Amino acid sequence: MKAIQFFAITALGAALFASCSNQEELATGSYPSDNLIRVTAGVNNDMTRSDEAVTPTSLTQNFSLTVVNNTNDKFSYANEIFSLNGGTEWSCSNKLLWQNLTTSVEIVALYPATKDNTFDGVYSKENKSYGTITYGVKSDQSTPDEANDLLLYHNANFKPEKDLENGKLNIEFKHAFCRVDIEVTIGSEFNTTDGLAANPIQGISVGGTQIAADISFASAETTITAKGDATSITPTPGDFTKAANATAKAVARYSCIVIPQTADLKVLLHTSDREFEWTGSQMTLESGKQYTLQLNMTKKSATARKFILRERK
Repeated sequence: MKAIQFFAITALGAALFASCSNQEELATGSYPSDNLIRVTAGVNNDMTRSDEAVTPTSLTQNFSLTVVNNTNDKFSYANEIFSLNGGTEWSCSNKLLWQNLTTSVEIVALYPATKDNTFDGVYSKENKSYGTITYGVKSDQSTPDEANDLLLYHNANFKPEKDLENGKLNIEFKHAFCRVDIEVTIGSEFNTTDGLAANPIQGISVGGTQIAADISFASAETTITAKGDATSITPTPGDFTKAANATAKAVARYSCIVIPQTADLKVLLHTSDREFEWTGSQMTLESGKQYTLQLNMTKKSATARKFILRERK
């Protein structure tokens, strides 16, 4: 197993507590007059799990927010749940406050919080310590599920006077896990004289990866460590490009979300009468990355053309 480190965004300047009156604080920048923590949230790139455009309102599930104030624990909050109201504003049922505009805090946000206790354990106010949570992806991803694609924000040194935007905490989530796309170019020998109108692949699995991870926030660098046995994933079917004639080649597309790790990948393709296998040894899969595996499938075998790495988009 390989620990993947997710680097925190570090605000400029040291964390200093400045004694000043509330009047002085309110006169500075965009600090809110009522000290209330207000948030906006979006993804730090322009595409999602299903390649659709992302705007801040495209995050429709709840998310978890943890704020740790090492100066005054009265202003620390653990696993507070924010919901999107009216499609525009994020709100929390509890009243969360900044201590003042100069005191730095550490912030962790996680999405989606499908239940209020999804991310319990990130931080304990009682023990004043960070914990480790376990999160994973489903082995059956034949139907898209937003819960597989964990989004994470971690800022170890957030100072309201410098980092608030229009009086709000702007949470730019990153993809904690990675995505593997599979493009299978199907040989023309599968065609009829009219081409190939239907996908001959009746089953596909992606094996060799662990599907759970321990996620630790104990340091400024979030650590994601894959755990458990390697388990096959059934990916989500994508577009199928037909072959228009006897010599053209059809293309079948699939995708899945994978825990960051180094793995011996195995892709199995099933047709009505054959099984095709491709294996790749010690494939490095990193947080926030997107990989495209391009395979050729002929009547004889499945072979790889390229394994392409890019930032998640």
